[in-house]
Amino acid sequence: MKHNMWNKIVRYFACALAVFSAVGCEKDANIKQYVYPVPEVEKISPDAGYVTSQVIIYGKNFGDRTEAVKVLFGGIEAENVLSCKDNCIVVEVPEKALTGDVELTVWTNTVVAGKYEVWASPVVSEYTTASGTVVVNPGDEVVIKGEKFGKSEEDVYVTFGGVKGEVTSWSDTEVKAVAPADFPTGALVLNVNGLDINIGGILNPTKKGDVTIAYLKNYEQPFKIDPNMTDAQKGVSASVCLPADWIVNEAGRSALNNGATEKVAGLNNDNLILQAGWDWDDFTNGKLYQTTTLPKGSYKLTVNFKEYGVKAGSSLYFAVAAGNEVPDVDAVTSNSIAYHDFGTGENKTPSECVIEFEITEDTQEVALGFVASFSANSWFRATGLKLELK
Repeated sequence: MKHNMWNKIVRYFACALAVFSAVGCEKDANIKQYVYPVPEVEKISPDAGYVTSQVIIYGKNFGDRTEAVKVLFGGIEAENVLSCKDNCIVVEVPEKALTGDVELTVWTNTVVAGKYEVWASPVVSEYTTASGTVVVNPGDEVVIKGEKFGKSEEDVYVTFGGVKGEVTSWSDTEVKAVAPADFPTGALVLNVNGLDINIGGILNPTKKGDVTIAYLKNYEQPFKIDPNMTDAQKGVSASVCLPADWIVNEAGRSALNNGATEKVAGLNNDNLILQAGWDWDDFTNGKLYQTTTLPKGSYKLTVNFKEYGVKAGSSLYFAVAAGNEVPDVDAVTSNSIAYHDFGTGENKTPSECVIEFEITEDTQEVALGFVASFSANSWFRATGLKLELK
């Protein structure tokens, strides 16, 4: 009986070993090593230009997987392979690219695709308008100064709010252009050999509508951080920052970053913010504002909010006032050109406030922004501003 049982066990393991061996042999027999075809390059176009411009590599055996492609310009890898088809690859020249070989890798194969010459980028140092401000009338001449503005007048053009103006004078260091008729308020852009340089916002006073870009700075998400923040303000992890181009007075600086010794406020999680509570100090007459100069006209200002809450006994205003500072809380109603009183209430989200006002002088310096006296737990988070000429 025991002898028979032992024989069965031996036969079972023998069969199992035979099956395992057979399966193993079958798998080994089916293993195939795929050999990727070597990419063949016909040409690259263009073979010279600026960083961040696009280059097309023509050829074959490229496949269709951008993740399989790597392109180096003078040994510097491009971060953005924009598209890949079997016969062409579109890639963005990396910002630190160097003149030299363009190396193309597709899967496991690397070839030299050609050579690329990196041009020194043009630089704008200043520009002047006939008015001396951002106001530009149709027919006004704008003078743009800098360097590396191409090799001939044909290399450049200037757009006013997206509309081409007439280039009346050109040199490597200076371009003059005349504003076209009926251009919209928007950006003044110099294009040199296909590279756009956004010089700044300009306003056509004959056109109504959105003029935010001409008069406000750092007015929408993503908001820029003040580059002059000190280590004493940042600490070891700056979750709360000062926003660039905005003024945050000492009273409004109610937050302390981890490891910091100086308090800040104004920007958190990409929202403009003043706050009291949640480890932020209470404050009186905290201010977050910027200044600008507006020409005569009727305006509509819209401020968008992610959320806000004003506890009983706290105050929050948005004010537009003559001069270079918004007034204190108790003077907002008497010393403002226009204002919005948020009253009290919690978790107002999402929302906006709209302020309409008139500038009666030919030009007027104004301060516009938030003024608040907060006790815990009061706050606001604003996501953007829009200024319109009516």
